[in-house]
Amino acid sequence: MTIRNKMFATAACVALGLCGAARADIKGSVKLDGKAPEMPEIKMAAVAECAKQHKDPVYEETIVAGEKGELANVIVSLKPDDPSALGGEVPKEPAVLDQKGCQYVPHVLAMMVGQKMVIKNDDPFQHNVHSQSSTNPPFNFGQPNKDDGKEVESPKASETYKVKCDVHPWMGAWVAVFEHPFFAVTGEDGKFDIKGKVPEGDYTIVAWHEKFGEQTGKVHVDANGEGTTDFTFKAEGATGPTDNIGQPKLASAKTEGSASMSCCEGGSKADAMTKTASTK
Repeated sequence: MTIRNKMFATAACVALGLCGAARADIKGSVKLDGKAPEMPEIKMAAVAECAKQHKDPVYEETIVAGEKGELANVIVSLKPDDPSALGGEVPKEPAVLDQKGCQYVPHVLAMMVGQKMVIKNDDPFQHNVHSQSSTNPPFNFGQPNKDDGKEVESPKASETYKVKCDVHPWMGAWVAVFEHPFFAVTGEDGKFDIKGKVPEGDYTIVAWHEKFGEQTGKVHVDANGEGTTDFTFKAEGATGPTDNIGQPKLASAKTEGSASMSCCEGGSKADAMTKTASTK
């Protein structure tokens, strides 16, 4: 880029008010230290319509860890004192919770206050979607057949809550709602990538898992809009969440113990993954 072009770009940056905000790309990984017990198999044989959706055994998803400890389904988010100071827009794409093979997909869903939420049913038979929210508008309805998407009321405040199916009791998912868009969920490789415009500086960052609870760390977003941080959970620390992601206590935690929260989540096969379950 020539000096003239650089000067023009700088002037445009100032004019548009964009110079103070870098393109954030906060990356990292979450790992499990130690070996966790194998995940119990979900017994679908008694429900023929569910069993025939799977050629292979299906396992609970309470803890999903790879051979090298890569921990999936961990929500990683920035935790500012004032969420509105971060800026960021509500995602235009809806947050989608699907039902496939008598399992919720994804098992952990993160979204923003005001974002649209859509519930789908890919199974050609009855499901029931029952939220355990207490701060946000609850929903509890049946989807008797395949449904490409039913929109529910958008969340109004930050909260982490459970969603269950009253027809198939092993089905369970978690929904986490934030007041800003700077969050991500780890994949089966244990990695996360938070994208968005965040001013350069130091931030508190939180990693939350449904059975290992919460860890808090620090991350620096540099002038290039980049930051890196990692988390490690101890396998023996699976006791269940209490006060999570710096938000109000889980709605379901008020009525369910850690055993009931871990007993019934659906899972899926993965050759390279070790499906694991927590113990009390």
